[in-house]
Amino acid sequence: MAMSDALFVTDGELAKRLGLTLDQLKIALPGATKAGFPAPDKLFANRRYWPACVAWLDRRYGLRPDGAGGPYVPDGEEHWRD
Repeated sequence: MAMSDALFVTDGELAKRLGLTLDQLKIALPGATKAGFPAPDKLFANRRYWPACVAWLDRRYGLRPDGAGGPYVPDGEEHWRD
């Protein structure tokens, strides 16, 4: 299985799949976690389940067929640190 096919991803792999740096992801994770973003699973080496991350993003952006979560409305500009 290629690394890009892995179902459970490290935060570094998650950041890469999302097009973020690891530092940017670390800044975003507290707010995302508070909003229900999937937590790391201790049973699977403390990695996140990628399909659950995609489903969360789909709900956040209103792409779920059931409309769960409604469309995403930005709450303001993010202040990324480099």
